[in-house]
Amino acid sequence: MDKIYIKLIPNADKQPGDNRPSFVAPPNLKRPDKNWKIGVEVKGKWYSQAAFDATEEDGTPTGGLNVVLTPSDSKAPQSGSGGQQPAMGGYKKPYQKTGTYGNYRR
Repeated sequence: MDKIYIKLIPNADKQPGDNRPSFVAPPNLKRPDKNWKIGVEVKGKWYSQAAFDATEEDGTPTGGLNVVLTPSDSKAPQSGSGGQQPAMGGYKKPYQKTGTYGNYRR
């Protein structure tokens, strides 16, 4: 398997006690007009990377990092949509309607 390089930079938005990652992907300088980050490609699929401070089970910091790769989904909702998909939007039932609703006899 080829080497996989994961580039991370300190997260300037990280505050003590919050659940944000300590390290995040660097910005994509090829598109400064967008808020895009540099991702990681693994076997033709793109991932977003971040690193969180590692802790013991009791919450004591270990000094290590946990790196997380999250699949980038091109169909994910944009940040302007509030991160929510429309309820049942575009959902197609895998079966045809039979017209028996309300006609069920016991």
